[in-house]
Amino acid sequence: MNQFNKIKWLTSIIILIMVVAACQKSDNNPKIQEPEKDLFSSVEYLGVCYGPYHYDSLEPLKQTISKSQIESDLNLISKHFGFLRTYTVADGMDQVVEIASAKGLEVALGVNCYPGDATTTKSDIDKAIEVAKAHPSVVMCIAIGNETNKKGSTYVEPSVVAGYMDYAHTRMLAAGLSLPLTACITGTGAQNPHTIDTSVEVYAGEILQKCKDLNKPEHQVVLLTIYPYWGNSQPDNIDAAMNWSYHNGISNCEDNFGLTVIIGEIGWPSKNNGTPNSTRETVANMKTNFGVSLKWVNGNNFLNKAYNSFWFEMFDEPFKYKENGVGPYWGLYEKGGKETPKFDIPKLN
Repeated sequence: MNQFNKIKWLTSIIILIMVVAACQKSDNNPKIQEPEKDLFSSVEYLGVCYGPYHYDSLEPLKQTISKSQIESDLNLISKHFGFLRTYTVADGMDQVVEIASAKGLEVALGVNCYPGDATTTKSDIDKAIEVAKAHPSVVMCIAIGNETNKKGSTYVEPSVVAGYMDYAHTRMLAAGLSLPLTACITGTGAQNPHTIDTSVEVYAGEILQKCKDLNKPEHQVVLLTIYPYWGNSQPDNIDAAMNWSYHNGISNCEDNFGLTVIIGEIGWPSKNNGTPNSTRETVANMKTNFGVSLKWVNGNNFLNKAYNSFWFEMFDEPFKYKENGVGPYWGLYEKGGKETPKFDIPKLN
């Protein structure tokens, strides 16, 4: 073999090796599937839950949140996130949308369902539609209720919530407003009704059906709260818990209702007043879990699929002291107007 042919032969071998390596790399790193019905313009998949009651004196339905506080809160949110989720338009929280508009933030606008109080609930729905119509490029969806299918003081029967969604749909049509109308339920509230623990929560199939029937195909989404923390995960490994959540809730929404799932809440507490010897609830563990959760929702998971999601939550809210010793400590920021997060929040993509 002459020198020219040797060089030609070696070049062919090198090219073949490079092609094989590239194919292996492609197989090992398959393309991430984007959310099928992506409501948010942000290239990032993680937003944040915003509750404004992060001062000791604040509690829902006790006073109005000032515009200046919301301004300050959203300034901090906009440093890290492109979209946020709210839970109510009461207490002055209807001001969030206008303020978010000036900061380039998008909002999943929540409406509280008041147990046994249809009048107030419908009044809040009307208020949400009013602000959404005024800022249609800011409000990405209206979400009726949060974990209403969970037994307890905030429980509202799924059929009642479905009725509120019908009311909202009628009012939106009258207002000429076309945007996704959805709800947030517990992740297990979407699982097979024959396996759900009805002592804790009830199957919310009627709500899931409304998320489908009341929307255009591109707007058919539902929010599910999913917490590996409550599934006894370690902060650095949520795979088993997320796999369980997929097969016991997410897949039912996707396969049987054709809905795109948005993870309405996912997070980790930084402190526990209820279990003095616990070592799971620390700032270090919250930081670790934030990074792990971020990778999962970005598509580094067994599905190779990204999910728009909301980290719970932006601020510690002290009024939640009754929630198993961890209620006040889910925030990225401590209570009382702290302007520095508990840890350096990484880039989201």
